[in-house]
Amino acid sequence: MRSDPTGSPSRESHQKKRWVEPVTALLMALATLSTAWCSYQSAAWTRKANRLMNEFNSLERQAGLRTMQGMQQATIHTAMFMQLLAAQQAGNENLAKFYAERFPPDVRKAYDAWLAQKPFENPKADPHPFVPNLYEVRGTREAAEANSKAASSLQAARNAGNVSGQYLANTVLFATVLFFASASGKFEQRRVRVVAFAFALAVFLFAVVRTAMFPR
Repeated sequence: MRSDPTGSPSRESHQKKRWVEPVTALLMALATLSTAWCSYQSAAWTRKANRLMNEFNSLERQAGLRTMQGMQQATIHTAMFMQLLAAQQAGNENLAKFYAERFPPDVRKAYDAWLAQKPFENPKADPHPFVPNLYEVRGTREAAEANSKAASSLQAARNAGNVSGQYLANTVLFATVLFFASASGKFEQRRVRVVAFAFALAVFLFAVVRTAMFPR
């Protein structure tokens, strides 16, 4: 009795490929779950980056507003001081006193400290009360703090965007795993089948280790 020359090789090939199916299915399932996880993390880090960029823009606007308001007030204070000097030069002490009494507390403190230097007699005295060691423009500290926070938010936003991109790149790796794992079961040659599956497994392990190193 002759054996079936067409059926036997088919059955042998099928038996050799039996081990591929369950292992490939498991690998594809893990790769699918990992793809979903990386996609979720990428979206989460993107949202964080967007929130930090919004904070940066808000803080930058706040710093600009503080600086502009401070400069406007410094301009008014300087104008009052110039009017006071003009009144003194004209001998109108009542008008000079009028301006001096209406200086805000910080300007009056700087003005009194400047007068204590006897500027009309001492050539080494400060040229006016608005030098940094006597007068501080309003909002300067707040603007500096806002700029510092804005710089931190910008750096954090860039870091979050970088992490989001890394997670997104991992989804490409897991997609590669899915492709080669699926294709490995369709090759007839055992060597090609093993190489495709081994490559898929190697990429999967690399992507898993890479994912484990990312912040969450």
